[in-house]
Amino acid sequence: MKVKIYRITNSLIHKGIVLSVSALCLLSCEKQLKPVSVILVDPVRHYYPVIQGEMMDISYEIENISDNPLFIQELQTTCGCIIPRDELPIVILPHKVGFVNLTFNTIKNTGYVDHFIYCYGNFQDSTCVELEFDTNVVPRADYVHDYEQLWQEQTKDAESIHDFVDGLPGQKGYYTNPEMSPRTRRKEAVQEEIDEKAF
Repeated sequence: MKVKIYRITNSLIHKGIVLSVSALCLLSCEKQLKPVSVILVDPVRHYYPVIQGEMMDISYEIENISDNPLFIQELQTTCGCIIPRDELPIVILPHKVGFVNLTFNTIKNTGYVDHFIYCYGNFQDSTCVELEFDTNVVPRADYVHDYEQLWQEQTKDAESIHDFVDGLPGQKGYYTNPEMSPRTRRKEAVQEEIDEKAF
């Protein structure tokens, strides 16, 4: 008798767990991410020149002005030298401000560089938002170092009090143009040509 009651009770508990899990699975399948309107603060930036081998920290501010959360599922960069510092997905709650934090390793660049970061998520107008920055990477004055020498210099622990107070040259900030970037102007010119051909 006790064995039979135990089996019935165990069976009912098992059925209850299976029904609960299946109900949760069905409910979670019905939810979709709703599009979100955002404000990007300075999506096109021009940074001051940096010395080759320095790490440059970059943070883009994104304000979610919708009633739904923003999920940035993927970040694609135009160079492997740009490393995201945050784990994905980046979640920005409704009516809150969040950041896309990146580190730009200048060790593999020399001269003028122009990089793009593509953020994929549930944005209102498209699934992708484009961020852009440029800078000049200046080689050291005495001679051009190879990658091994740059890496050794980068891993030294000696930092001066001047670096703590004023910051490293790669962390000085950025400026923006009131005009659009050349790439944005090209996009608008192409769109105008398409519009003219349509009429």
